[in-house]
Parts: sequence; structure tokens; C-alpha cells
Amino acid sequence: MSRSRVAAAAALLVAVTAAPARAHVPFQITTEARISGDRLVARTTMGVMIAGQVCREGPAALRIPDAEQLAADRAAFEACARDLYRVTAGGQPLPPREARVGLTPENDLEMVVAYPRPTRTPLAFAVASRRPSLARMGIALTVAGERSFLGEALLRAGDTPLEMPITPDGEAPGTPPLPSFRQYLALGVRHILTGYDHLLFLAGLLVVCRRFRTVAAVVTCFTLAHSVTLALAALGVANIPARIVEPLIAATIVFVGLENLFRGDEPRGRWALTFGFGLVHGLGFARALRDIGLGSYGTSVVGPLLGFNLGVELGQLAVAALLLTLLGWLRRVPAFARYGTRAISVAVAAIGLGWLIQRLFGLG
Repeated sequence: MSRSRVAAAAALLVAVTAAPARAHVPFQITTEARISGDRLVARTTMGVMIAGQVCREGPAALRIPDAEQLAADRAAFEACARDLYRVTAGGQPLPPREARVGLTPENDLEMVVAYPRPTRTPLAFAVASRRPSLARMGIALTVAGERSFLGEALLRAGDTPLEMPITPDGEAPGTPPLPSFRQYLALGVRHILTGYDHLLFLAGLLVVCRRFRTVAAVVTCFTLAHSVTLALAALGVANIPARIVEPLIAATIVFVGLENLFRGDEPRGRWALTFGFGLVHGLGFARALRDIGLGSYGTSVVGPLLGFNLGVELGQLAVAALLLTLLGWLRRVPAFARYGTRAISVAVAAIGLGWLIQRLFGLG
């Protein structure tokens, strides 16, 4: 084969292999920007080879930065991070407050830049750096508020900025406001007062209790237990499907009713049983919070969790006080004193069994 043909074949091979490589270039730099608290945080990730081209000049741009070089040139890379975007809100620049850079576990360069929280519309991002590499590669940018998605674009140097309408609280127009602490508290009260399975479980626990110490232990253990699993489930640590949790709650009601019948008044160790079964009921409470989107889009769960749990406790204490007062009055009636506790326990076990069958087999 002649030299000219070899050269032509080599050139063709280079062209063919280079084409798909260029096709992947626009996705080698990504930025995720999110409004949170009092700031807007932009987190940009790029390969270290790309980082050299974006943040360095001359021969240094060809060297792949490692951890040692990054530490030595940290100020230059942080300046590069601050200069990457021009961010505005209502046409007014949002100056970067701080910037930090580092290597990810995958050995990519990560740039994190914080800006003041935007409150005016529109929010706009433009690639400010004029490096030729950014005109060729581009940056895949996504922007979100605390509760809503705002926009996305593939931006290159010199492109039209990505503009997004926002509300004064930094959300997409039409995003419903978060419930207040008072609303979460009211939700907790409403949930316990309409949670007939939880109320029946509580009634089954208290109907055999005659001493204040026993009542206090039962209420306290139930509170502590469901508070633990309510927090774990709301935080996403414990996430058990409703098809498992709901039958388990019904089973706890059946067990308590039967224990009352076989062990009589003031059964020993009831505090331990209450704590164990209270863990199960906490998973049921947590579902109510998840259903209204607790923790969606990175929102804080602490305030809503406290408000909801406090509401549950207030409702529970009100029901317990009413129930104990009613039981105290009924026990003065001879017929109730003799048969009332057993009759209530039979009813508790029977209703719980009905719910258990219904929830296991999807009836009703």
C-alpha cells in the first residue's frame, strides 16, 4: 500500500473515532443549582482534563490537575468557579458569596458556588467565562427551588441566558406554599382524632389500667415509640409499605384485646408491649406526612415533624383524659364493674380482627 493511501486511511480512522467523542462533549460538564435557605447554591462537576482546559491557560491547560496541583492552585480554581456563571435576579447581578473546589470520589473536579437567595424575577444564568472550550463543550444546567423545578438548558459561552420566572420566595409560579407549623399541628390533632385504629388501640390499652402510674407508663411509652418511628420514617430511614404497616396495626389491636381477656386488669409489662406496638403505629402516622409531601424537594422536616407530633400528642392526651374519666364513672356501675372491661376487650379484639382480614385481603 502506498504512503498516500496509508495516510488517507489513518486520517479516515481519526475522523471516524473523533466524531463520537465530540458527540459526548456537551455532557461532560454538569451544574445543579438549587435555592435553599438564604442562598442559591450551584454545584458544577467536570472531568479533571476538562477542568484544566476551562480553568487554566497556556501549557498548564494541557496538564491534568491532581489533588496536589489542586491544592497548590486552589485560589485560581476557586476564581474560575466564581467566574463560570453570571447569575441575575430581576436583571440585578447576584455576586458569588463563596466558592470551594475539590475532587470527588470519582476523581472529577467539583465546584460549589453560593449566591444570595434570589427574590426577584426572572432568575437568569449565563455562561460568563469566554474560554473557547466552553463555547465548544457547553454545560448541562438544571435549576430548582426548594419545592419546585425551575428550568434546564445546555448552555455554552455566548448563548442566550437561561431565564426562569420565579416568585418572591424563589419558587416556580403556581407552587403552593408550605404548610405552617400551626397547620402541621392541626394535621396531627386531626389525624389522631380520625385515626380510629390508633384510638381503638389506645382504648384497649387503657381499659384495664386502674392506677395512675400504669396509665402514665402506657401513654408515655406509646408517645416515645411512635415518635421514634415517625421521625425515622419521615426522614426516609424506615420506609415500609402501607400493605405491611396497616395489617400490622390491626394485629396489634387484636393482640391487646386478647391479652386483656386472658391476663385481666393491670397486666404486667404492658409498658414494654405498648412501646413495641407503638413503633408500628408510628409508621402509620408517618404515612400521613409523606402523603402531603414532607421533605419533598429538599425541604426541612424538623419543624413539620415537631408540629405534627405535638398535634398527635395533644389529641391523644385529650382522648385519654376523656376515656379515663368515662371509665372512672362507669366503674361505679356494678354491671359495668363486673362485665364492662371484658366486653370492651372482646369488642376491641373483634373489630381489630375485622380490620386485619380486610387489610390482608383488600376487602372493603
